Amino acid sequence: MNDARNTGKSRFADIVIPGSLTATPAAELEWEKLGFSVTITRSMAGTVAGADGVFEDPVVVPSGLLAIPAHACALNYGQSMFEGMKARRGVDGTIRLFRPLENAKRMANGAARFLMACPSEELFLKAVVAAVKANIDYVPPYGKGSLYIRPLLSGIGSTLAPAPAPETLFVVYVQPVGSYFKGLACIDVRVEEQVQRAAARGTGWVKAAGNYAPAFKPAKEAKAAGFADTLFLDHSGTLIEEVGAANFAMVKDGVLYVADSPSILKGITRDSVMRIARERLGLEVVFAPLELDRVLGRGAFAAAGPADEAFCMGTAAVISPIGSMTASSGAYTFGTGDVGSVTARLFDELDGIQTGRLPDPFGWTMQID
Repeated sequence: MNDARNTGKSRFADIVIPGSLTATPAAELEWEKLGFSVTITRSMAGTVAGADGVFEDPVVVPSGLLAIPAHACALNYGQSMFEGMKARRGVDGTIRLFRPLENAKRMANGAARFLMACPSEELFLKAVVAAVKANIDYVPPYGKGSLYIRPLLSGIGSTLAPAPAPETLFVVYVQPVGSYFKGLACIDVRVEEQVQRAAARGTGWVKAAGNYAPAFKPAKEAKAAGFADTLFLDHSGTLIEEVGAANFAMVKDGVLYVADSPSILKGITRDSVMRIARERLGLEVVFAPLELDRVLGRGAFAAAGPADEAFCMGTAAVISPIGSMTASSGAYTFGTGDVGSVTARLFDELDGIQTGRLPDPFGWTMQID
């Protein structure tokens, strides 16, 4: 896939403003100090679809700002969504993607809900692989981080009335990252009992850009109070939805309980963890709506006490153990407040598959040459 800026045939290349961003040379990066913040890499891949919904062949261009109109539907009416993925360097030096076609399928489902043109699975994967290969030197060494991949789908055509955009942008940019939280170390979470993350029967299950801004304020307040993140509840205030942007699970008496809701993202990491738990660890898995009272060991569940272990999971967080949770009724510690044995085993299996340290019996990983 070549730079198409000089061909005059790529609408995506025409949208990217030449020289508007300066990449950080990969040789200057300090891998041990990587966090989860913006680093401009050398290149990005993308394509544009017109009113017919047909995308051009994706091209790779130097990273730059995007020239889109102020009337763009994405800017005015929020017709925008994204995916989150990672490329990781394994113990053998090979770079692997993890279940990339599941990201493509999830984006397609969300795009259908938002009446957006969506790239095919083949085109999605082609653009992702091209962006990774064009920035291959930004993939951290084994054990020092990963290359975060952000496929972004936005309605960039101009609209005045609230209606779908006539032109759609699909762009993939990448950047090296470290741990979202603190690696496999326990975090403390506060229960948000006043603000809902997403409306019941709404689009909380879509990885839509507009789902995230409403969580900024309660998350900021929780962090200012010393917590790592916020646990959101459903409209009734009794059932768990997500921890920030990550799915939630708990362990009690050897059973893994994974919170389900029609208003949360269908997590790829969540699905992977449940399959590992069942098929690799032989655990009973209950995937259903999960009561906050069950997690905290209060009300009807007071006799059982709090969860033995709790954690959140997602592409950015991977698996982050939760040592304690604070609600208006008080603070609750899970187990000893340290990383639980089941959580540690799940993390080890998932991390091992993603990095080639362990066999991949599910066929989840895709190697990048």
